[in-house]
Amino acid sequence: MTRIARVKGTRYPVWPAAVLLMTLSGFVAGQEEYARIPLGDGIFASEVPDDTELASRFDELMQEAELIFVDAVIADKSIDTLEAAYNFDLLFEALSDIEQLPLMDELERLEFNRFLNAAVSFYENDSQTLEKIETSLTVSALQDELSRYTRALPSDLGSVSQYDFEGNGGMPITHNDHVARIIEFFRTQGRRNMQVWLNRLSRYQGIIGPILEEEGLPRDFIFLALVESGLNPRAYSWKHAAGPWQFISSTGRRYDLRRDWWRDERRDLEKSTRAAARYLKKLYAEFDDWYLAMAAYNTGEGRVRRAIRVHQTRDYWKLYILPRQTRNYVPNIMAAFLIAQDPDKYGFTVEPEPPMEWDLVEVDRSLTFDILAQIGETTADTFKIYNPELRQNATPPPENDAPYLLKIPKGHKAAFERNYEAIASQVGPVLADIQVRKHRVRRGESLYSLSKRYGVPMRRIAQANGLRNWHKLRLGQLLEIPVTASAVATRQPTVPTSRNVKKIYYTVRPGDTLSEIAEVHNMGLSKLRSWNGIHRNSSGSIKVGQKLVLWLPTKPPPVAAQPVVPAGMVKQTYIVRSGDTLSQIAEAHSVGLSTLRQWNGFRPGTGHIRVGQKLVIYRTAG
Repeated sequence: MTRIARVKGTRYPVWPAAVLLMTLSGFVAGQEEYARIPLGDGIFASEVPDDTELASRFDELMQEAELIFVDAVIADKSIDTLEAAYNFDLLFEALSDIEQLPLMDELERLEFNRFLNAAVSFYENDSQTLEKIETSLTVSALQDELSRYTRALPSDLGSVSQYDFEGNGGMPITHNDHVARIIEFFRTQGRRNMQVWLNRLSRYQGIIGPILEEEGLPRDFIFLALVESGLNPRAYSWKHAAGPWQFISSTGRRYDLRRDWWRDERRDLEKSTRAAARYLKKLYAEFDDWYLAMAAYNTGEGRVRRAIRVHQTRDYWKLYILPRQTRNYVPNIMAAFLIAQDPDKYGFTVEPEPPMEWDLVEVDRSLTFDILAQIGETTADTFKIYNPELRQNATPPPENDAPYLLKIPKGHKAAFERNYEAIASQVGPVLADIQVRKHRVRRGESLYSLSKRYGVPMRRIAQANGLRNWHKLRLGQLLEIPVTASAVATRQPTVPTSRNVKKIYYTVRPGDTLSEIAEVHNMGLSKLRSWNGIHRNSSGSIKVGQKLVLWLPTKPPPVAAQPVVPAGMVKQTYIVRSGDTLSQIAEAHSVGLSTLRQWNGFRPGTGHIRVGQKLVIYRTAG
């Protein structure tokens, strides 16, 4: 049943996400900036967006999020793990944008929360392809749940007890009523998350611990990353923070973490850990207290300075003006540390994940994970796990002739180096020109119209071009239009791993179809699509003169059977016309397809024909 909602006096239906495909309204090219109103003496005021424009943006962003959710559900139902994960990443970013919108009214907030709950519910309860705990929403949702859990706590949490753990690396560990309550939360409502985090700790300790130590920090600061992201390199928060250490873009840039269309180094385990260590040391140098440094890491230096001024104390536990999430932040880290020291005591049985170890290999061209998986004799998912900083499931083009250093699991480097030239030379580089296309804005164009034209989400175009205001496109503005990751992956051809094949080119003739070409050459249609980078969900249309790659066996085909002339029948010649197929000709002359093949010397399972070709058909005499 369609539900009717009222927004600013207008009634409109709120449909389920899977059918919510309404036309978006938007501002078009030519509106370069808001009007400037002269106030005299060279001073101008700029008009701010009115309520109508803000409502339009809310509708656009919600529309975009709902369409992304539909794509994620379809990919999940199709058991396409990479595509589902990609779309859920897009969804988290879109929801983050909506959350940051100013002046959402009550009904808009209700609509947003309804959709958010539906998305989280599907991911955690219904999705089939993804590891549920890996969602970027989960950590944010857990923090919200924790805030509700601790809301009833009294301000005075009792005396503070210092714990001295041998070999704890120097992090001061505190236990008080607040920490005890959060430990109880992780034993109950947050148990599922904490169990996964404890299991995962062993996977990353060998990577993060030594880097922290090299940078002069206690190894146990890994628990800050655990609380920030669940040690999930792909985590993304409402505040646009990303990676295991949850850097926002501006802080990431300050600490040399690169973010562009190809990569987001906030997700790189090594680089982000070094950046986090440098940032924490800078905060400690200012506040001379690790708890204040951690609080500033969570909420910003300005808020901590203000809290110190208001309360006239540098005791973290007495800075009640800090946001609730920040007041829970240090106790969270303490609770995680204490549970990890003695999981049995708190009812956890740890099943440690194997440590992540890798070698580095050089890639001197842009290649998708599918191709790299063939080269390295592993899987595309493996490359995604080991290289979470790569956003497009492909390596970026080389810069200044320097190859990209790609991580590959231990034990696969030899295979990678052995297969690299043989396979990479067959496919060439990923076509960077179709991954990032140039478009000059014309009058009447909007971000939405460009999104529909190129089949790319609006936010991806905005990100690629640094557009903060989606309503402002300038006439003549040159935009980079990035192709979506799924399209990139499916447009790059694959190469057979067998050595008993040879590569040939087939020129499409009038009347050809993909299925017939596959049938004539005795190969699967899916293989023909993958060899030529044709999306499996596309119509498969081909045009006359197009060159297709075919991989044929090197062994000679069996000798075709000699045509058998039926007794008592008259030979007739049929000239193939445009659009004819062998099956249509057989049906038109009331003969079996296999019989027609036999009369014309075609091998079983083959039967390619061309316009003007003469076929033999036998008919009963008289």
